[in-house]
Amino acid sequence: MNKAIKNYKNNTETKKEFKLLDPKNDVVFQMLFAKNNLAKGLLENILPDDITSLRVDVNKQLLGNTPKDKIGIVDLRAIINEEIECEVEMQMFYFKNFIPRFLDYWSKLYSGQLKQGESYDLLHKAVSIAIINQNIPSLKDLQAHTIWHIREDRNYGKILTNNLELHIIEVQKVKEEYNNNKNDKLLQWIMFLLNPESKEVDNIMVKNKKIEEAKKELLSLSQDEENQRIADFREREIRDKIDMYETGRDIGRAEGILNEKKRIITSLLKMSTPIDKIIEITQATKEEIEKIKKDESL
Repeated sequence: MNKAIKNYKNNTETKKEFKLLDPKNDVVFQMLFAKNNLAKGLLENILPDDITSLRVDVNKQLLGNTPKDKIGIVDLRAIINEEIECEVEMQMFYFKNFIPRFLDYWSKLYSGQLKQGESYDLLHKAVSIAIINQNIPSLKDLQAHTIWHIREDRNYGKILTNNLELHIIEVQKVKEEYNNNKNDKLLQWIMFLLNPESKEVDNIMVKNKKIEEAKKELLSLSQDEENQRIADFREREIRDKIDMYETGRDIGRAEGILNEKKRIITSLLKMSTPIDKIIEITQATKEEIEKIKKDESL
């Protein structure tokens, strides 16, 4: 184990035992990469662009063009080099509408740059990144990290525009690829997400100081009891959704989903969890949360 991490753990574990949070849990991922330096450490190993500046955008909502459009909530949103719009989603499992939803989020990221009446000349590159813990059937024969653009069918090397860029990283494929290329920094980051407590991650941290920094931050986040409660609720919600798929129940059944969301929101309100955190965990609107708070007299 890296000496700095070992000393840090020894100092903290003497105070109180804690479970290390799972960075693949989307709310933990949000907490971890809310810092500009860690977000930069991850993104500079995903994107082909040189990152000279990066600013994490605390507003993670992707708004549509009209009030009736669906709102998307992403796990990480950043402005790169003062003009590139970038959003990252951490997904624990694959679902049938994953790709249409992924494209919808990119479209909101791209069109959301313009205010009413502004020129299309103001549109800059928009990059959507999906890190997914399960393999995507249609990408079965491809590598773990795939990059997508709009290309001409008969002239494959001809890209229509660089303004659209999509990245998909299938976490489970990384295990095999890493064994063949242990110096690849992106694969090192994904190994950290897979199991930050592994001996291999300890070895990685000796050479990759950004991942050592991420491990320290994860240890710090894991000591907060509220963070532990929030992560536990999110994990339970994810397990429930997986169970719906495995047992053949329809995950889109409105009544079941609404009841589950209401139960989680009610529990979080009883723990005095801030509304912005409840929005991140449940993807409910502020109005929905306020209504439940009023109905339950909380």
